[in-house]
Amino acid sequence: MKEIFISDKIKRRGLKIITLSAISLGLFTCLLADVFRTRIINVDKLLKQLEEKQVDNPRLIQKIAVQRGFEYEKGLDFKCLSWTTYPVSSGWTNEISDRDFFIDFYIPPNKKAIICTTPVLAAALTAETQKPFLYEVYPTDYGLRVRITIGLSEVADACKSLTGNVNCANSILSRQVIVRYEP
Repeated sequence: MKEIFISDKIKRRGLKIITLSAISLGLFTCLLADVFRTRIINVDKLLKQLEEKQVDNPRLIQKIAVQRGFEYEKGLDFKCLSWTTYPVSSGWTNEISDRDFFIDFYIPPNKKAIICTTPVLAAALTAETQKPFLYEVYPTDYGLRVRITIGLSEVADACKSLTGNVNCANSILSRQVIVRYEP
């Protein structure tokens, strides 16, 4: 009789461990695993546009802003797990009325590149049309710098009210979107 009681106790404990593990894995996947391709960065087209801008005004600081993508660019992509990334910096814009989080990445010359997001951000981008997905491309001497802007000023406000520091969620926000390029 005592053996049955111990066996049931072990089964319940095992079930709790399995349940907690599944929940933890699910949260990790949703918040930190970048598995969805949201944009294909057409490097050749961007370089051509930057050259045209350079001809029009040689003293202008070059940048191309891309706001909208196409439906065929979106979806589950295993290159989001295997391609290389080179994050440069991240932080909040200086606009006081509507601060947005940005992340800068570097793409070496002559490499194909994609933008990958977590499932949470991919769902938010699909559902929320008022805050468009924006990325800007700047030429550098060694390739391209891509700045992705995430319109999440609400996170900064919540962090400031809870902790007094607007940067409390920066580590999680910087993992929501990643630029990856072919190795």
